[in-house]
Amino acid sequence: MNNENTNVVPLSTVFGVASVWFGAHVGGGFATGNQTRTFFVKFGYPSIFLPFIIVALIGFVFYEGILFARNNNEYNYHNWIEKLCAPYGKIMGYIFDIAYLLLTIVAVGASIAGSAALLENLFNLQYIIGVAITGVIFFVLTIFGADLVRKASTAITLLILIFLTIVTVSGLKANIGNLNIIMETKETAAPMSTVLYNGLKYAGFQSLVLAIMLGASKPLTTKKSVKQFAILGVILNGVMITMSCLMMLAHLSLIKDETLPILTIIKQLNSTPLLYAYSITLFLAFVSTGVGCIFGIVARYENSFEQIGDITKRRMLISLVSMIISMFISLVGLNTLVVKGYGYLGILSIFFLIIPTIVLGIIKNRKY
Repeated sequence: MNNENTNVVPLSTVFGVASVWFGAHVGGGFATGNQTRTFFVKFGYPSIFLPFIIVALIGFVFYEGILFARNNNEYNYHNWIEKLCAPYGKIMGYIFDIAYLLLTIVAVGASIAGSAALLENLFNLQYIIGVAITGVIFFVLTIFGADLVRKASTAITLLILIFLTIVTVSGLKANIGNLNIIMETKETAAPMSTVLYNGLKYAGFQSLVLAIMLGASKPLTTKKSVKQFAILGVILNGVMITMSCLMMLAHLSLIKDETLPILTIIKQLNSTPLLYAYSITLFLAFVSTGVGCIFGIVARYENSFEQIGDITKRRMLISLVSMIISMFISLVGLNTLVVKGYGYLGILSIFFLIIPTIVLGIIKNRKY
């Protein structure tokens, strides 16, 4: 009997998997507005429609990738890409390992940099002191706070969603005139080829989240459920990123050079409760992203140093080394990490992940 016909995946399960994508996407980098400002908003008019298109592209990559994982019962990202790109998969597996490790290190560095910038912005704390404080908090939570961070991740995601919705609606109302002018004049700050290239870079580094999504997608046992996940995920992420871009576009002259664009807009709204509520939520987003990434590195490499017999000591060592590297990286600042770090990872991922997943995924999934 065909499992495709007999298995029914509840919509609640599909929504849960889509929420994992949403949580990974709407983390600290997104919640600051820095990523979307860098890759979309600064170019003007195209940021009204291009972000949703790029999210749809990411959704299609996830759809083909997860469908291939389901068809081959392979949810480990290293083994998954080896099978996808066979007989030349081994080199791709190592590239994926390197790219994902770099992504997590850059993401932790960006979380530390963002937290330090937030402390500097709110309390006039020196940036280097903010880096040190945040690094210590992340390290302690990595060792002792695993359960707490996991349990809080859903609540943090919901808080980000709620506060970003409130902020985007309030920000749009406060400056809707500027947005109307941009929509009428179709003002664009760069050639369309440059705009598209930056959008593809965004799709590139975001597609690396597939490493997480493969494991999270195991409950999607039917092709229909994989398709439902992709559609729901595109709607959730596409609407949120579009709303955020529209709001920032309405305040473009204000946030062009700001490290924390959305925080800058909130300050202009003159709402102290909203300012501090968003600031706390943003800090929690940095903690969730940073600590979650460190957990990922520890889980991936904790069995690589078996000469250290005690697994707790191994985990502490990997965590400490990762934190030290990330703290040094964070010193270059959030803007540089987003532009350079995510930018270069995005270019790499276009060629080793997006194109192979779409081309080979379509061919091999249709043959299945």
